[in-house]
Amino acid sequence: MPAEIKAYARPRKLYRYRALTGDKPDKFRKELNAIVQGHIYCPSYDSMNDPMEGSHRESALLKDSVRYHRTIAEVQRAIDTLGIASFSEVMDHEPMWAHYAKNFSGICVEYNVKRLLDNLGDENELVRMTYSENAPMLYRDRETAENRARMILSCKSVRWASEREWRLIRPDIGPSPYSSKTAVTSVYLGSRISAEHEATVRSELRPLKIPVRKMEVDTYAIAFEAKRRLTVKRPTRKS
Repeated sequence: MPAEIKAYARPRKLYRYRALTGDKPDKFRKELNAIVQGHIYCPSYDSMNDPMEGSHRESALLKDSVRYHRTIAEVQRAIDTLGIASFSEVMDHEPMWAHYAKNFSGICVEYNVKRLLDNLGDENELVRMTYSENAPMLYRDRETAENRARMILSCKSVRWASEREWRLIRPDIGPSPYSSKTAVTSVYLGSRISAEHEATVRSELRPLKIPVRKMEVDTYAIAFEAKRRLTVKRPTRKS
């Protein structure tokens, strides 16, 4: 049996930066519903902000193969079909707050990785991104179009390495539901979030006992308010 690549170390927490405003008027409602209802929406690769997403190279042997054009078409169809959602290992990355959370006006959702994986369907895969100077290479081998597509979507230019990205990949575009109500362990608010959005997020997440912590800016540093204790009213005993 050949040797295998194993990854025994995985982060305890992963973070998903989200904008609350955009081209569609229901953007805020969709993002909040994803937390309240318990799902992660996985869009197509071409909705990502990197125009190099999906890039790859082909080996000389593959280009000379009689199946070359068919192989490339099958791989492209697989790439177009897969749904992907991006996460980061860090929640205090200023450029990501600017790019993915709409100039600090959005949120960052914290997930417990074990609880999330335990409650996602087995059709989902969580992969750590590989960063390289060169786009991934397709060879003339026996790999399926789906595996080749997943490999391509798991690689990015080394210039994106500071994002420390992981990706949830599913067989098709759409929501990946998880059944655990404790998979989301905190929601962080950007310093420029609107008062209306902040009030709604706090109100709707309070019954779920999900801590909400707002960003505080101190010169060139950012921090988040301490977790607020959730008090439980106990019934008084009658004498």
